[in-house]
Amino acid sequence: MTPNSIRPKKPLNVQWQGLIGIGVGILVLAIILGLLRWRRDGLPVDPAELQMSATTPCMVQAINAAAVAGRSITYSQLDKLKSKCGQ
Repeated sequence: MTPNSIRPKKPLNVQWQGLIGIGVGILVLAIILGLLRWRRDGLPVDPAELQMSATTPCMVQAINAAAVAGRSITYSQLDKLKSKCGQ
């Protein structure tokens, strides 16, 4: 083998390395935020937040119906109620 026949591997362009790093960072951030949102959706809403959300008659009725049923409202249910009632 001659020295000319052995060629070192050409390194990846610095701009591409930066873009790949940014892409991986955004992907990791999206996964973390998605997991936090998933966890939040299953938690029960505290009474103070329910009181702040009860600003329209539709929301008051929905919250009272859930309270009469004896079950606690989770954040995902509250988000659905808000979209249903137009908040």
